[in-house]
Amino acid sequence: MDVCVALVAGALLLRAPSPVSLHWQHSVEQLPLVEVYHAMSSGLQLREVRGRGLGAGIALPEDMRWSSDGWWSFAPADAAPLSALQLANSRHAAGYRLCWAGGCAALAELPGAFDRPLVLRPC
Repeated sequence: MDVCVALVAGALLLRAPSPVSLHWQHSVEQLPLVEVYHAMSSGLQLREVRGRGLGAGIALPEDMRWSSDGWWSFAPADAAPLSALQLANSRHAAGYRLCWAGGCAALAELPGAFDRPLVLRPC
């Protein structure tokens, strides 16, 4: 399965092969965060979360791991698949970037996506 990125209003903007990594920046702490999703018939399954540094509202589980370069990571064991993931995609925060094997796209730069909410779902 793939991951489709669309406007909340419905227009398809991008189709990427699963798995995908969603890169974004914490709006207050300005820390880089990465979420890895696999598309399945039951929904988007969050498989890994990575970040660099700690900040407000970031609660880490006991099983998280630290790497030598300052990044932490963990695999959420109890995360239920999501039928869709809605992204604010606001101009008031650093933009989202979606990466997959062979490419990446800045979501705010997709035609018609600037400052408009987006949704990711399996397709």
